[in-house]
Amino acid sequence: MFHRSGVMSLLLFSAVCFGGLALGRTTIAQSEPSAPAGEELTALLQRVHANMMANDKIAKQYASDETTHAVTLNQKGKKIWEYSAKYECAVVNGMPYNHMVEENGAPLSAKRLEAEQKRQDVLSELDIAHGFVIDIRNLSPQDAIRSTLPICCLADLFDNRVLRHEQINGRDNLVVESMPKANAYPSSPEEATALDWKETTWIDVLDLIPARYEVELLKDKDTLPKLLKGSKERRDFVRLEKIFDSKDRLSETVWLQSNLEGHFNMKCLWSRQFETWESTEYNYKRFKADMRLLENSMHEVPQQGKSKKQ
Repeated sequence: MFHRSGVMSLLLFSAVCFGGLALGRTTIAQSEPSAPAGEELTALLQRVHANMMANDKIAKQYASDETTHAVTLNQKGKKIWEYSAKYECAVVNGMPYNHMVEENGAPLSAKRLEAEQKRQDVLSELDIAHGFVIDIRNLSPQDAIRSTLPICCLADLFDNRVLRHEQINGRDNLVVESMPKANAYPSSPEEATALDWKETTWIDVLDLIPARYEVELLKDKDTLPKLLKGSKERRDFVRLEKIFDSKDRLSETVWLQSNLEGHFNMKCLWSRQFETWESTEYNYKRFKADMRLLENSMHEVPQQGKSKKQ
């Protein structure tokens, strides 16, 4: 069993310097003495979501390397499986592209590389709208466990309350706990899966972007294998600043996923298993793929006495 996070799902977020963000900074600063609640907190979470969506367009321009390590224990605590892999990750034509370059410390053979790339391409197509994925290695990609996470719809489907302020890397964060509403009305089957989780979100006060969030499964998911209540996942994000002009003025700020770890309880047939894994992204690079057929590059190529346009 093996988890692939996917470098650019809805979970790669960055702050963008625009009017909504500036408004958010003012609101936070004014409300720090008394934590936002009710409609004020809902409005803040709506701004966070708007920042995330705007930032997603910037985050898709970044590629990265990724390493993953997973360990599975049986119900007696004995290690029964261990796995590691290294990937090159990017977004091509709006779709996540994850290319495995190493497996269990060794390069892949040509045959293994081809098979794994086909698997990753199918997973990317399936998981473009999902935030959580566990890929069951001995099953087809279509059987991967997938779920949307609460971060997609905190303002609409969840009851939210501020727990505290907390520092992360020297920056102030508002910590918000979110529980599914009893009368929530999700707009799609995918969105409904977010109601299986509760979430704690660390919101960067200045940028109004999640610097971290942790989710916990509230009820068993009827999948194969069955994912059990109490399973957890945590995602951390890194803030990058880019300066491009000659006057050293900041032209872009981006938040990218840096670390993802999970602890899962699963039931496979009659046995219970526990999986722990961690995925780290690094070597962030600005990346853009643009494939077009230019009109003036076309020419006639003779073929078997006839001409064929290429």
